[in-house]
Amino acid sequence: MKTIFEQIGEKVASWLESQGETQSFFAERMGISKQVMSKIVNGKKAINIDEITKIASIIGVTVDELVRPKEIPQVIQEPILFMIGKLENENTKEGLQFLNHVMNEMIELEEILHLK
Repeated sequence: MKTIFEQIGEKVASWLESQGETQSFFAERMGISKQVMSKIVNGKKAINIDEITKIASIIGVTVDELVRPKEIPQVIQEPILFMIGKLENENTKEGLQFLNHVMNEMIELEEILHLK
């Protein structure tokens, strides 16, 4: 998974390409050197909130849109079963399987109680 800085760099690079602008142009608007701008575009610089705000303003998006990942990570539907697959210790696996069983029983009981 890409870092937030790499994702922002990709968005800046995409904007530059769509606008036919250069990193030098963007660096000047940001008030930074071309070298620092290159690091931002390549996701190699940890940028602060002031820089993020400036970048968002220049490319015409909100800070939220700028920092939001392109791909939202898939939510694990069955976290306990996912964890069981990652474990090597058999006792821990059995404990998680029991916990999963208890949780399912609690959910079923709650559903029954709410239906009445």
